Amino acid sequence: MITRKALRAIALATTCLAPLAAYAADDFDVAPAAEPAAATASQAPLTIGGMPFTGEIQIGVGGVMGSHPDQAGRYNGLNTGGVDVSLGEFNVNGRSPWDSGGMRYYTLTGSNLIFQTSDRYGVGITNSNSFGAHTNNALANDGEIGFRAGDQGTWGFGAYYDAITYTGNVIDSIYTVSGGLAFLNHGLTLYGGATKGAAGPITTYTIPQLAATGGIQAFQTGTRRDILGADFKYMWNEWTFTGALRHEHKEGSMEEAFDGPYGGTAFAMPIDFDTDRYDATAAYNIPHFQGMVQYTFSHFTDNNLFVNLPYPTSTAAGASGTIYQRAGAYSTPPSNDAHYLTIQLATDVIPKTRLNVNARFGLEVQNDSFAPNTSDPTIPSNAAGLSSLYGSANGPVGTSTGSPAMMAEVYQIKLSAASHPFANIDTRVYYGVDGRGVSLNQYKVFTSGTGGSSDSSLTGSAIVVPQDWLKQNAGAEVGFRIVPETDTKLTVGYRLDDIERSNAQVGHSSTSTGTISLLSQITEQVDGKISLSYADRSGAITYLGPWQYLGQTAAYSGAYYQAPMTSEAITARVDYTPMNSLSGSMFVQFKNENYNYASPTLANSGTATGFPLDGTGQGIKRDYALTFGPDVNYRPTNSLDIHLFYNYEMLFYNNLGNGACSTSNTTTCLGSVGYFQNKQTSTTNTVGISGDWHVNEKLRLRADYTLSYGSVMFAEFNGVFVATPTASYQNVSNYPDINSLMNSVKLTATYALRQDIDLILQGIYTGFHNNDWNDSANAIQGNGAAANTPSILTPGYASPNYSVVALMAGVKLRF
Repeated sequence: MITRKALRAIALATTCLAPLAAYAADDFDVAPAAEPAAATASQAPLTIGGMPFTGEIQIGVGGVMGSHPDQAGRYNGLNTGGVDVSLGEFNVNGRSPWDSGGMRYYTLTGSNLIFQTSDRYGVGITNSNSFGAHTNNALANDGEIGFRAGDQGTWGFGAYYDAITYTGNVIDSIYTVSGGLAFLNHGLTLYGGATKGAAGPITTYTIPQLAATGGIQAFQTGTRRDILGADFKYMWNEWTFTGALRHEHKEGSMEEAFDGPYGGTAFAMPIDFDTDRYDATAAYNIPHFQGMVQYTFSHFTDNNLFVNLPYPTSTAAGASGTIYQRAGAYSTPPSNDAHYLTIQLATDVIPKTRLNVNARFGLEVQNDSFAPNTSDPTIPSNAAGLSSLYGSANGPVGTSTGSPAMMAEVYQIKLSAASHPFANIDTRVYYGVDGRGVSLNQYKVFTSGTGGSSDSSLTGSAIVVPQDWLKQNAGAEVGFRIVPETDTKLTVGYRLDDIERSNAQVGHSSTSTGTISLLSQITEQVDGKISLSYADRSGAITYLGPWQYLGQTAAYSGAYYQAPMTSEAITARVDYTPMNSLSGSMFVQFKNENYNYASPTLANSGTATGFPLDGTGQGIKRDYALTFGPDVNYRPTNSLDIHLFYNYEMLFYNNLGNGACSTSNTTTCLGSVGYFQNKQTSTTNTVGISGDWHVNEKLRLRADYTLSYGSVMFAEFNGVFVATPTASYQNVSNYPDINSLMNSVKLTATYALRQDIDLILQGIYTGFHNNDWNDSANAIQGNGAAANTPSILTPGYASPNYSVVALMAGVKLRF
């Protein structure tokens, strides 16, 4: 199986997807070229029912053109070419006249209401496999509308609608998605063509047949979220009562992957979620005392219990009567409920001191039915004595119960006191606890004693156990203004975190963190701050215990969350204002972390024979991050503002793994021999300049330019380095460094045609390019038909290069 580790997750690509957001968000929301004068008799405000209304509305038309707008507009919805009509923003406000004694108000707002006329996501992606383009992408896919009304100081009500669109990657999917099940493209039947009486035509572990038959198709993943909400507020003497409700529907598809005995594939998992949340709050406020109690209920519904996934190859005929013929039921996120009661209390009855108590108690419940999770009908229905919930003729469900009946009791409490006992001294102390207790049907699942995934090895069972935790933290902080004249303040703090987990690889860990900072107004023109922190986390790693519960007695793992480590960090910032027209700042931050893996320890029984790790561990060994850059604002004239900035970021990771080292061959796996090692460094340089020029009372010009360049390293790791690879899991495929370049230019002109009308022109260019890319739209082949070399399909990402131009013309009306 191939696992992909992406450092920074294409740091540059994420950065570069933002510029077009301006087109959909605030770039058309530019200030008027001239301040509007007071209304004259002929320009009196609009009056409805005796209430004056004011506001503005912005209308525009434009278009997006170029290559791969789907990538350039990933986060803002401007992901298609063609002409767009925009109701970019409107704002209508009504309020009782100041001399009427009334307190009534009305507000209606909207933004980013863009109507796209095209569903063409990118070059070559024009088929129906795109995620509901005709319904999910054309109408206000990043827009919002809100309404509020009430009497100031007495009551208020609001309602809103919000849409959020995300355009995912185009991946190679072996099937398209329809409803809650997956269906193959071009009539390719389940499991490579297997039937109840015969094996399918695709029977080997190399799968060029899929491409030949059209079984692999490009699929545009993505999601749309539609959110409806409302809230109210009522004030009565010292009490304030509020309530809120929110409903969100999320639909589309996302990238996923599965691996089975005969191969695996990337696929587009259907998304069909509904989330509801309800809040009711009562707050009480009198001098020296404040209190609040809140009840929250949330409900998450996944409208798909599972996705039916056919394997890409077939080796045998199907069993008679099997309903999931050579196919796997891939579970989707389970439906669940949560109840929370929150209490907050605060008082300052003690002079110069404020006391706070925050507490939350909750109940989280999940009892969604298990999906049929035995994907091979050749397993006997009574294997390992487990019940067959779907009947013996239909194969086993793979678990000894139909649902987990899971319940978590959660609680968080934080006590804090902040005091100013003496002149120039501030103190703060706190204590917090975060606990979770989980109960569930401790059910059995199919496993193998050796961790294999072939049919013959799925004869055992394991008990699934819950994990509880108790997290505690306590700390103190003292600040002393050592030079009051320059506001020079020294702050020293200490924090202790203690965590206890059950059934975890690091059952207990404790972290001590010390901080010191110095803040000073060095001169009238210079402010500075520097802070240092050091953390030391200890903990005993248990290599066997948790995995034995899951039946993996021979699977040894090293690094996990809360592994022992040390961390150092330094942050510094200097602000300099030599004159009213010039100001600048410099920011530097560095953080270094080192992880330590002690010799193996045993818990909950086990044997020390054959340990492959012996204090070396696997996982991340070290990481560090460096960020710095200046920021300058300059105003050479009253009509011109210039802003310059530069930012540098470097991320480093050192990873170590034991891959598939045999437990009986500890000599080979000791030290660095037989271990996979990968040191990865990513760097990003970003520089930008912007200018805002009021040419005259009517014309305003604005220009923005951003350049980002960097090198992001990736690696695909699926085993250990060996002299002569004999199995696919021993092969390592490394990416080259990916040097990425992004350019973004934005030009905006605003002209005040009249006192209440602005004309706007805007043009944006965004280009992103990288020099190389490893994945391609095909399968990584194994070594023939040998049973130990299954083929795995990659997602087949195209290199994320795009070059897009957006143009728009509009008008803003004020009344």
